[in-house]
Amino acid sequence: MAKLFLLLFTLLNSSFLFSQENTLGNEYCQIQLISTEKSPSVNPPIKNLDKEQVTLLEIPAGKSRLRLNCRLDEQGVFTFGNDEILDVSWEALEVKLVPLAASSPSFLLPTGTFSIDFVFLTHHNYKQNFVWEPIVTFLNASLLNNITMGVFYGLCLTLILYVFFMGRVVGDTRFQFYSLYVFCAATFFLLQEGQLNIFLQQQSFLLSHQFYLLFAGFTVFTAIVFIVRLTDLNTTWPKLTRYGLEFGAVVVLLMSVLMLFLNHNELSALLGSAMARVTLLLMLGILTLVSIQAYRNVQSAKLVLLSLVLMVIAMVFRTVLHDVNPFLQRYSLIIAFAVEAFMLAVAVSERIKSIQTDKILAESQANTDALCNVLNRRGWDKKVNEILSEQKIKGGVICLLYIDLDNFKQINDKWGHDTGDKVLKVVSDIIRNQLRSIDSIGRVGGDEFVALGIFYDRTEAENLVIRIQKRLQAVSLHIDKQKTVEVSASVGHVIYEEPPKGAEVMLSQADQSMYQIKRASKQG
Repeated sequence: MAKLFLLLFTLLNSSFLFSQENTLGNEYCQIQLISTEKSPSVNPPIKNLDKEQVTLLEIPAGKSRLRLNCRLDEQGVFTFGNDEILDVSWEALEVKLVPLAASSPSFLLPTGTFSIDFVFLTHHNYKQNFVWEPIVTFLNASLLNNITMGVFYGLCLTLILYVFFMGRVVGDTRFQFYSLYVFCAATFFLLQEGQLNIFLQQQSFLLSHQFYLLFAGFTVFTAIVFIVRLTDLNTTWPKLTRYGLEFGAVVVLLMSVLMLFLNHNELSALLGSAMARVTLLLMLGILTLVSIQAYRNVQSAKLVLLSLVLMVIAMVFRTVLHDVNPFLQRYSLIIAFAVEAFMLAVAVSERIKSIQTDKILAESQANTDALCNVLNRRGWDKKVNEILSEQKIKGGVICLLYIDLDNFKQINDKWGHDTGDKVLKVVSDIIRNQLRSIDSIGRVGGDEFVALGIFYDRTEAENLVIRIQKRLQAVSLHIDKQKTVEVSASVGHVIYEEPPKGAEVMLSQADQSMYQIKRASKQG
């Protein structure tokens, strides 16, 4: 008996489950284009929406009415992209349709059998994507999308601030154009992906298609201006970039501004089409010129070229191969831009590093005596002030030596100025070899050198003075392996255990000390 009841229970349970599965299997959603602006009455085939699958439907330009027919046992979500839609409205007489706060137009579908009409307004023919999915699937996908886009916006903000302030440091406005470009592009994607829909009312101007196209224009304009300057196109082809690329970018920007004031009509559709075509021509033009610059090994051109190629591939997936992979169709352009922005930031960093290197080299050359490769008067004054500041903070003993070659005019008269220059180079090397690596040497006159160091005590400073005086007391220099030139020098010095009054006072006192030694040597 027990086995009989168990068998009966099993059969009833199986029958219930089969009935439930059969009922759920009868759920459906269908989408149909029922009228267009040019054809008030059409009878195209009905497209079934497979649950959790993207369904594409060809939508003509102008105003189109679509009908969604559903029979649901469980609530679901109906959603579609709004990249190409200028305006959308709906009519649901049989049921209450609840719009959801989401990045793309999304609606909570009730249970039962019902029909809903949607009216789309578009500029041109395109394939519209539709999705019917369970609530849990929709929430998970929305969460993943918002997190992904949040990371993307965070990356953009980081790059904007990094390059902007680096550009301010080096004083180069080209890098501020990069920050402006990334800002415009990030705003363009923010409007395209619809994260603002979650926070703003649907009627807000900030969510309008015109505002979206405005930032498309700004993105094209700032990208052209930045890339032209980063890859030196404006110096290589000044007229072509000014009257071709930059003028074209201005035209695209002006068309996007003009479309702010136009409602849907033939003129706005024409402007939208023209804007797309001019943008394509600009991309081809700048891709060609950057390719030539990359071939010529112009700095940063190869990185820029690679980033442009990535963007072109992404646009192909976005516009032509949209049936290949839904993920790539949605995120390829965003991923490509993120990679492009990062690569351009690397290119900018390389250019900043080059500018800094050139600046350091120019600063070094401005502070260095070209003949002897020691500090000149400008560099010397700067170094003295650094040593004085160090003594005030850390203490120590400063030693300044003033070195003047004896009878150097006679060397020039006898052997010539070329030999005289070589003598100066050798003498500067001799002095440098007697100094520590942290000490400094400079040339402040024709045959006058100075050496400076800061020491722990007076004895160390005096030892340096004695060492250089002995080394320069009498020197035989072999010039060009043919001439032997006898050289000597008068070495004056001053030692400061307390900070002196200034660099000029130090130099004057050391100079006086040198002349005293020179006079004493002549009298002796």
